[in-house]
Amino acid sequence: MRGSKRIPMLEIAENGAASIDLWCASARAQAVIADDAISIALGDLQNAQCEPERQSRDAELMAALTQVTNWRRHGEVVELLGVVPLRFRLMTN
Repeated sequence: MRGSKRIPMLEIAENGAASIDLWCASARAQAVIADDAISIALGDLQNAQCEPERQSRDAELMAALTQVTNWRRHGEVVELLGVVPLRFRLMTN
């Protein structure tokens, strides 16, 4: 999103505990992964005060995350597949 210093990030631990940082909000979640299948159940959501456009984009991305059903990795990119395909780059720092 233009003008934003934040970019959406998703971190999933080995036990399935997930941390999601969006343009404004942050959330805890639980991911269940089996082979190429994945489901993400959202937990507590912490909203920060932002412009309505960013809040709307956060809501759209959260809805898309709850609808993912499969995943795959292509090099440094992890794709979450569902109604809306999502792409995340691996952290390499």
